[in-house]
This record gives sequence, structure tokens and C-alpha cells, in this order.
Amino acid sequence: MVNLLAIGLGGALGSIGRYAISLAAARLSPGNFPLGTFTVNLLGCLLIGLLWGLFERIHISHEFRLFLFVGFLGGFTTFSTFGRETVQLFKTGQMLPGLTYMIASNTAGLLLVGAGFWLAQRLIKG
Repeated sequence: MVNLLAIGLGGALGSIGRYAISLAAARLSPGNFPLGTFTVNLLGCLLIGLLWGLFERIHISHEFRLFLFVGFLGGFTTFSTFGRETVQLFKTGQMLPGLTYMIASNTAGLLLVGAGFWLAQRLIKG
């Protein structure tokens, strides 16, 4: 139960942080570039790398790891988790799985967003 509470609280805070940063970035963004999402994704990647590096040297509890990595950063952006997993594959010498994961995630993700949109349009017309 403590694990679920840690994840839930972290997720709520991460989601609020994502929303706040997206609003602030939208005010600064000229045109249609999604600066908020871009900023949050890159900041999430920096944070997960920084925390990952720190916590390889500094011990923290399992619950606090869940709060930060699964909860907060998961609510903030899952792009950071994708980045960490990809780097972990490269770090352990698994170049082919790392490249496959990177290319397949981006390609399939974009295709599935398009497919979902197309499907929704067909269902609404139907």
C-alpha cells in the first residue's frame, strides 16, 4: 500500500509540474511549436539521468525511488523513462536492442497516433 501511495503522490506532483511548465512555455513559444511538451520531455530526461546517476552512489529507499521514478517522472513525462531505458541498453553494450527500441518506439508510436486518429475519425462518421 505504501508503494501505491508513493507512486500516486509522485504522479500527481509530476502531472501538476508538467502542466505548469507547459503553460509557462506556451506563453514564450512563438507560432505552433509545442515548446511546453518539448521542454518537459527534455527536462524529464535531464532529471532522470541526474537522479539515476546520483542514486547509483547514494542509497535511497525503494519507496522513494518509486515516488521519484515511477510517480513523479512518470507523471511528468514517460519520455524520460524511454530515454533512460535506451541509454541503459547502450551502457550495457546492447547496441542492437537499444537502436531497435529507439527506432521502433518512435516509428510505431507515431504510426499508432496516426492510426488512432484515423480510427476515431471513422468511428465518429459511422
